Amino acid sequence: MNKLKIAATAATVLAASAAWAHNGATGAVMERMMGMSAMRDAMAALAPMMQGAASYDVRAVQENAARMMAHAGPSMTSLFPEGGDNAASFVKPELWEQWEDFDRMAGELRQYAEGLAAAAPNGLEAPAPAAMPMSGRMAAMVPQAEPPRLTVAQLMGVEPRSDARSAVALGSAIDFTMMAADDAFEMVSQVCSACHAQFRSGS
Repeated sequence: MNKLKIAATAATVLAASAAWAHNGATGAVMERMMGMSAMRDAMAALAPMMQGAASYDVRAVQENAARMMAHAGPSMTSLFPEGGDNAASFVKPELWEQWEDFDRMAGELRQYAEGLAAAAPNGLEAPAPAAMPMSGRMAAMVPQAEPPRLTVAQLMGVEPRSDARSAVALGSAIDFTMMAADDAFEMVSQVCSACHAQFRSGS
């Protein structure tokens, strides 16, 4: 994975996440602010390792991935009740108007964080593929249906998809145990960045 790309994506996410730490929040807004802050801190801890600027620590990667998992998915969406007091929030009204998009992104975030935890033991290099047995080689020779080609914007959830397959469905087909940790981290960063771009207001 291109380390400059990771640095740029992570920086965007961290800068946007910082806006969640504002004053005057109470109730669900305060809870989600704390959750966003926890995920921001996890990203900040992970970014230097993924860029190769700090020593790679498998346990630290897994612990920070778990922190993100704890605040993603239903744990996140439950803190955005429609009609609540969002006066101290930077959330756009479009979040509730496009709830299915937000719910999907929250699910993707949890799934990719789980994938990061699974990829953590690999470090910054994907493991070499194991030798394929003869039966596997024969199966690999059988032509397979080509998966639909999605744009980066579609994968990030900021452009409508022309097919019914969501990024969650695509993520389900990924073997994260055979992926480099920085590639999984990039997936986490992208879904965070896409969600911020679509649903966060303010500077």
